[in-house]
Amino acid sequence: MTEIKGNEENEKIVSYAPSNEVSIIIDDLDVDLPEVVHMTEAQIEDKYVNSQTRIYIQRNDFLIPNILQMVKDHEILDLSPSYQRRMRWTEAKKSHLIESLLMNVPIPPIFLYEKEFAKYEVMDGQQRLSTIKTFYENEFKLTDLKKWPELNGRYFRDLPMKIQNGLSRRGLAAVIVLTESSQDETTAMELRQYVFERLNTGGQILNAQEIRNCIYSSHFNELLVRVARNPLFTSVWGIPPKETTEPQHISRKLAKNSLYSTMADCQIVLRYFALSDLSDFRGGMRSVLDKYMSKKRKASKEDCDKLEKEYILSLKTAHSIYEDRLFRLPQAPEGNNDLKGRRSVPLADAVLLSVRSQLGETAKLIRNKEFIVQETRQLLSDLDNRLAIVGRLGVSKEGIEKRLKMFEEIMHRAVLR
Repeated sequence: MTEIKGNEENEKIVSYAPSNEVSIIIDDLDVDLPEVVHMTEAQIEDKYVNSQTRIYIQRNDFLIPNILQMVKDHEILDLSPSYQRRMRWTEAKKSHLIESLLMNVPIPPIFLYEKEFAKYEVMDGQQRLSTIKTFYENEFKLTDLKKWPELNGRYFRDLPMKIQNGLSRRGLAAVIVLTESSQDETTAMELRQYVFERLNTGGQILNAQEIRNCIYSSHFNELLVRVARNPLFTSVWGIPPKETTEPQHISRKLAKNSLYSTMADCQIVLRYFALSDLSDFRGGMRSVLDKYMSKKRKASKEDCDKLEKEYILSLKTAHSIYEDRLFRLPQAPEGNNDLKGRRSVPLADAVLLSVRSQLGETAKLIRNKEFIVQETRQLLSDLDNRLAIVGRLGVSKEGIEKRLKMFEEIMHRAVLR
């Protein structure tokens, strides 16, 4: 079994996923069937009457010095609660925010959630606040400025004193969801979901996995994040390896990787667990993943540690079988059927879950890896089979069961050899 140790070695063996492949992987994750709900007029009206939630808000304006002081005091303002999205902004986008402040261009308000009286979490605006903080701490220099190109290449300390003082007169508006809005934990969770799903103040809508990360903060969610930064996982999916300073500070290479920045890597891991039991499959894939995250919100750390070990064992076993062919489709639809094409999420689901079904026989699976690889080649060389595994129709319960059965049969035959 190939062992992968540390970032240095990972850098040598990782074949980073090209941008067009990353786009296809993310598209695979977004494919879903619409969930149809039938209700009578009376039921619709009853839902309207009984689901009213009053949200209490307060509006404040903060000058930048006030913001910096609040950010420094973690007791008052939690800039990075566990449910926040990963950093996406490039240095150019950060610089554009500073230029907007310099020119006094109105900035969209930040949204804060009052978890206790006078203690807040950042619901939306993390990257704006982080940008201001890091610029004042001279952690990045301005670039790609349009109206003030004279300042390109300068840190905050390099700006003329009058401009430094001018920036300190600027501020941000804040909308605060007050603690009176929720009387219990369940209501608080529903409130966060309601707000998160509708916020678009930063110009980038939260995707499905970012919303799950936001509202289902738990040991299980932490498991997803850990596994997604495991060196073998990042190597297999072509993602830059874990960095010692993340998530607060990450390299440009990692920030530009869409599988990381959009949390698609965590969603890939989540699918393995959510699809391991299809008996409760209702609605589309998004609904299934949401329900599983909600179900696991109360899972203990000990139970999550066991699930993590199971996933890593399944991944290591699959990697020992397929090596650099893992989760890859044939290179071309016809002719060369070697597994050297793009990575596929539905294929990964099928391979990992079929390996999981034989975890007690990992030695036999690895011993018969040539048989498994050959059978996989033959299976994927058939166009109908390939469409059943990675096609758009494979997101239904029947489609998922079909592709899992195909690979479970391969693994079962390998164990019997």
